[in-house]
Amino acid sequence: MTRLPLGRGATFEAFVTAFPLVPLVGWMTGLATGLAALLLVDFAPAQVLAAVVLGLAVGLTGLNQADGLLDLGDGLMVHGDARRRLEVMHDPHGGVGAIGLVFFTYLVAFAALSDLAGLSVGADDLSQAAVLPAAVLLAEVLSRLPFLILSWHSHASHPGLGEQALEGFATRHLALGLVVSAPALLTGFVLGWPAVAAAAAGMLLVALFLRRTAFALLGGVGGDVMGASQELSRTACLVAIALSVSLWP
Repeated sequence: MTRLPLGRGATFEAFVTAFPLVPLVGWMTGLATGLAALLLVDFAPAQVLAAVVLGLAVGLTGLNQADGLLDLGDGLMVHGDARRRLEVMHDPHGGVGAIGLVFFTYLVAFAALSDLAGLSVGADDLSQAAVLPAAVLLAEVLSRLPFLILSWHSHASHPGLGEQALEGFATRHLALGLVVSAPALLTGFVLGWPAVAAAAAGMLLVALFLRRTAFALLGGVGGDVMGASQELSRTACLVAIALSVSLWP
């Protein structure tokens, strides 16, 4: 689920078994992106730094989840029943719905990162310089939890790889993912506890909205919805953190 040269090749069955540990992917991308932000904070202007951070966070996943965001945009745009929407989502050609959803998702994420980078660039102390890296780490870890929330007591919208990941997914698997993610909440020592609470709330709202939308319009959850949930949750977390840090410095 990343381009990072970690681990080794494995079967899809092994991936399904390890699926509840998906927040570990967020730890890897968050630490890599946060470290890059910390190293560049004294050299790059805020907006350039924000662009680099966003590009790195998205690029480390190989744009796989961005592809899900594109497909979801088309599926939400088209009129028709669940079957018609799924047909459009599986079409390799992206339409205006795909372009619009991706554009605004990353535009808003960039704006939030720019505000956070503005706090870190030129900071006099390490705690302030760490605001952007901490925000990126928290957003990357939390944005993987919707994978598990969407899988809990759920069913697939169509046969495929996503259907296998949903089979047998139980409450204990969700709990395991929450435990793996929990240490990221310690970023509250840098960002403030209101920012952590707001980020978690933003992530949860996105997950619940997508769950409701997927069941209502698509007949269930699929891989595209899961991929889109990560990208949308990252943006929601970053916006929530930026607003909270602004209101409660």
